[in-house]
Amino acid sequence: MEKIWFTSDNHFGHKNIKNFCPNTRKGATVEEMDRLMIEMWQAQVAPEDHVYTLGDVFFCDATRARSIMRQLPGQKHLIYGNHDKVIKSNKDLRDMFVAVHDYHVLRIDGVKVVLFHFPIWEWDQMHRGSYHLFGHVHGNATVPGRAVDVGIDGELSSGDMSLYSWERVREHLSKKEVRPHHNKASM
Repeated sequence: MEKIWFTSDNHFGHKNIKNFCPNTRKGATVEEMDRLMIEMWQAQVAPEDHVYTLGDVFFCDATRARSIMRQLPGQKHLIYGNHDKVIKSNKDLRDMFVAVHDYHVLRIDGVKVVLFHFPIWEWDQMHRGSYHLFGHVHGNATVPGRAVDVGIDGELSSGDMSLYSWERVREHLSKKEVRPHHNKASM
């Protein structure tokens, strides 16, 4: 049976990401980090599985990006991040994704799931228990309520550069409090 996976901020090819996120990035070189992320993806994801990546996938040219994409199993969906220029500017690379969006809403097991690269303070149906998955912040910020950073370096990271299954995300967020609509709390 197909599974659903989430990830964000892979930063394949990004030489400085190891300096920014030393506790969650493995490998002595960027090439080794990329290889380890590819191997982890391959170990987790079956060809029929769906993977939602919430942006900032590549920090390399389109040729290298296509080479990496060919090694990643699964039906890949992209929610654009602020560093996805190589994907936006290359139709062949975009076509390697099942779909690309700026913002996307799913319903999984009866739960509304709002996907966006950036954390947002309030999201559709937040007060009714919907979930918000984001990236961008590399584990450096949280949003109260049923929201979580699903990035490689995010809140759920165990430091192994793994993707997060729907089951893991649902278990984590189901324990969080549902925030009321138009909450007056400050960020």
